[in-house]
Amino acid sequence: MAKNIRRKHFRQRKARYFGKFVGNARGFGFVVREYGVDIFIPPQFTFGALHGDEVACEIITSYNNDIREVESDEGKEVGKIVEITKRTPMVGVFRSKGKGGVVRPLERKIPHAFVVPPKTVSRFGLVDGHRVIFSVKQYSFYDFDEMDIPCFITEVIGHVNDPGVDVLSLLYQADVPYEFELETMEEAIALPVEVHEKDTKRRLDLRNEVTFTIDGDDTKDIDDAISFHVNDQGNYILGVHIADVTHYVLEDSELDKSALERGTSIYLADRVIPMLPHKLSSGICSLFPNVDRLTLSCIMTIDTKGHVISYKITPSVIRSKRKWTYKEVQIMLDGGGNDFYWAEVFLKMDSLRDILWKKRMERGALDFNIPESKIRVDDLGMPLSIESYPRTKSTGIIEEFMILCNETIAEHFMKEQVPFVYRTHEFPTAEKLFALNAITQPLGFSAPQNINSPMALQRLLEKTIDTPSSYAVAMAVLHSLPQAKYTPNNPYHFGLASENYCHFTSPIRRYADLQIHRIIKAVHYGNDINHFKEYISAVCVHCSRAERIAETLERDVAQLKKVQYMAAYKGENFAGIVSGVTSWGVYVLLENTVDGLIPTASLQGYIYDKESGYYIMTHGKKQKKILRNGTPVKVKLIHADEEERRITFSLL
Repeated sequence: MAKNIRRKHFRQRKARYFGKFVGNARGFGFVVREYGVDIFIPPQFTFGALHGDEVACEIITSYNNDIREVESDEGKEVGKIVEITKRTPMVGVFRSKGKGGVVRPLERKIPHAFVVPPKTVSRFGLVDGHRVIFSVKQYSFYDFDEMDIPCFITEVIGHVNDPGVDVLSLLYQADVPYEFELETMEEAIALPVEVHEKDTKRRLDLRNEVTFTIDGDDTKDIDDAISFHVNDQGNYILGVHIADVTHYVLEDSELDKSALERGTSIYLADRVIPMLPHKLSSGICSLFPNVDRLTLSCIMTIDTKGHVISYKITPSVIRSKRKWTYKEVQIMLDGGGNDFYWAEVFLKMDSLRDILWKKRMERGALDFNIPESKIRVDDLGMPLSIESYPRTKSTGIIEEFMILCNETIAEHFMKEQVPFVYRTHEFPTAEKLFALNAITQPLGFSAPQNINSPMALQRLLEKTIDTPSSYAVAMAVLHSLPQAKYTPNNPYHFGLASENYCHFTSPIRRYADLQIHRIIKAVHYGNDINHFKEYISAVCVHCSRAERIAETLERDVAQLKKVQYMAAYKGENFAGIVSGVTSWGVYVLLENTVDGLIPTASLQGYIYDKESGYYIMTHGKKQKKILRNGTPVKVKLIHADEEERRITFSLL
């Protein structure tokens, strides 16, 4: 048993390392740090930590060989947790048991049920299926095989069958602020509903310029507008005008503190968790047509090769002339519509898009072309349809223009050498490239082992175009890359092959952009910028962490809605492709972006070949069937497990 394990022959360094504990159902885990490699924690030395706990650990410099048996990555250091510094409440599902009950956490990396005493059951009126918020006392050591660990319920979120409780549970689990504090709302309510003329002073007046917006059909927080024309020399004059949120969100105000805490807006399938109250995000800061709006503008002159030959960065005021949707613009690009003025504008914009895109591809920027999901839900949050979100020229226009603007801003302030927030994407490690090659080699594609630019990876992606392995290779390349993050001193972005990059174009929904706007205005007006040095690093770390939380939550909710949608099709057959092959089964991707697992147990007659990474079945002596990444297959839906957010197929 765990409590009888010998603990002699250990020597620890006194240095402590802090991070978040990421658990595993097999008992071990990792301490994930903001910077530096993850630290492997054997089951014997978790100190009772649960997945999600913030912990302190020490490195073990000498250890028994059997500790390494459960480690999957030989390159990681081994440590022991010595303190749980923070434990946030958890979310779980109540199940009755005798007069009391148990709570099983929604987080699948906590494979334990916790005991609920009968008094708690009666006090909260708990029934099977209640989603609850609970906490667990910090013990210095757990032996879950021998102990019944009690939990303390603090709130009942609702029943699993109540509308919206499914997503609300995930919000609580992610510890995401859902409602704004009273002080924050009071500041928002006091803001004006229209721009005062006095606020337009000391700004470039662009209200007579033809500015316009292009967004999705249901977009309400419009933070970017465009002005565009071609001058007599044949150069493109592109203005990118971004909502000046900092005019209303003052430094250290309650609105500012709330926005920093959230870090980013979160876009879920059935709702949006905004970074700013709607009075700003869908009101005074949103660039609606035919009203004055305060903005920060980056006006660029671009030659026919896509080079920015001059630019101006300045506070401004605009009056958008029209709100366009991507669909409307695409119709005109395809030759539809009868407004010849706008059709000519959009066609010239598309010609610049093509120039900028080709320029990025030539320098080696990565183009994954991985399908994204578009999930439509009803008023109760139940999914109505799931389809692949189309990439069009109209969406590409805005994407390319925003990238160019972000590069221009980053390059300018890098030269200015002022405190700033850059968007950094680092090179993949040699270990990641080696693992990538192990996936792509069996598919007939060699991954580069040493790279000094992203060009080699982009060439790999290009080789797979129109092959069955395209999706599998793209996902493998994506997973080989480190996560992008915010830093105060490294403007390089590997994925975009950009020497200078930042996030400037979405201050309504990203605090990093809002922070940049504050710095830009301070520099422009000659105000003191030294105080930014004191906290800019902390802002970068916090925004990076908030972004990862948001991405995980968005992914979990999307998967939940996919499972709910597919539940109605149990027993039906679908066509798809193999998107992943593992020793525990084969993953299959359907045309509507839903993916699920064919467990190894149901692959009767197939044998997993570890060396090749294939499942192989031999028929007689002549024919051999192979299941590998990119193989077209037909499957039957066996199970859609909402609680586990898991879809199970069988092979036809």
